[in-house]
Amino acid sequence: MLKPAFSVRRLGQRYDRGEVDAFVDRIVATAERRSVGPDVTVDDVRNAAFSTPLFGPGYPVEEVDTFLAEAERWLPGGPATAGTPDARRGAAGVSAPQFSTVRLREGYAIDEVDEFVERVLATANGLPVSRPVTAAEIRNVQFSPVRLAEGYDIEEVDLFLDTAEGWLA
Repeated sequence: MLKPAFSVRRLGQRYDRGEVDAFVDRIVATAERRSVGPDVTVDDVRNAAFSTPLFGPGYPVEEVDTFLAEAERWLPGGPATAGTPDARRGAAGVSAPQFSTVRLREGYAIDEVDEFVERVLATANGLPVSRPVTAAEIRNVQFSPVRLAEGYDIEEVDLFLDTAEGWLA
């Protein structure tokens, strides 16, 4: 699992960078089964609260919140491991992501992403696939950008790809 690279914002809703970085480090260590202190639980992620800097830069609230929602799946006891039935979950328990769509800002071509994600999930779940995906292919994949047409949110797709690369590394 790779630590996310949040953008930095000086205005608007933002979280304190130091607090977020420290919490994300604990999440990554827990997900990778490294001991750097107490493990982070799904409840810790759901109840996380960060200060808002009065002056100076911070991380955008929506980027951090999106990461935290995804991080719940990586932690022990998270939705991907809790044993809840999901028809789209494969043999290894890796389920299909739900990406937000965008129209008025740049996004990724939906058909290209769907096709690639289908191959990633089949590979990660050990299902038969004509062209198994490698971690290097995930790292180097490029999707066509779309503007003014419906596309997938770039940050969400990239976050999923970072996670998927860890599955196959």
